[in-house]
Amino acid sequence: MKFKNKNIYVSGTANIGKNVKIGDNTVIYDNVVIGDNSIIADNCVIGEPLHNYYSDVNTYENPKTIIGKNAVIRSFTIIYASCEIGDNFTTGHRATIREYTKIGNHCSVGTNTDIQGYTTFGNYCRLHSQVFVAQRSEFGNFVFVYPGVIITDDPHPPSNISKGVIAKDYAQIGAGSVILSGVILGENCLIGAHSFVNKDVMPYSLVAGNPAKFIKDVREIRSKDTSKSHYPWMYNFERNMPWAGIGYEAWLESQKSDEQK
Repeated sequence: MKFKNKNIYVSGTANIGKNVKIGDNTVIYDNVVIGDNSIIADNCVIGEPLHNYYSDVNTYENPKTIIGKNAVIRSFTIIYASCEIGDNFTTGHRATIREYTKIGNHCSVGTNTDIQGYTTFGNYCRLHSQVFVAQRSEFGNFVFVYPGVIITDDPHPPSNISKGVIAKDYAQIGAGSVILSGVILGENCLIGAHSFVNKDVMPYSLVAGNPAKFIKDVREIRSKDTSKSHYPWMYNFERNMPWAGIGYEAWLESQKSDEQK
């Protein structure tokens, strides 16, 4: 394998797909799989060894790391060994994704975002810049997490308990919010910016404040542009969504048809 760029290390056990571009000073460790047509930018580390690599040098074997097709991994991103990431994945700069993280298709992780591992994401999740996600959290599909959000996992810090947050499909977490350990965010809920959420949020609820309190059903929120109900947001937003150009209802029907085949 030949690269025109400088100072690239690619392990002999890595499996690099077709038409993959790798930037300067990037390291790809053992047992990494990168799908076709992906871009790994400068100064990235893919398959970062786990902690026992440093103590068990003679016996350590790097777990398999998988990145799907059409990824764009921007500069200074670090993805640890054992992560499994789907197709059409993108990062900002300096993102960190720790071990045993599973991410679906069409997801993005923003600049300076830190995912602490043992966490799962469905499809079409978006984490914006400077998001912190503690361990053991679970995200459904189409969950958006806006800048500066902190998601915790320890109910009694410091303790040996690790219980992450569960965010159901279509949940929206507003900028600067803090979500405490073990909280369940219901489907289609909306967390107002800078909220402190210390208890479960029911589906279709808008909560806000410190501590966050129920404000109203999200379906009562009117768009400032049209004065019509904006939520569920899927009926009014389609950029980079699978229902772009056909509408959410038509996309749902197509999904049902595919399941019945």
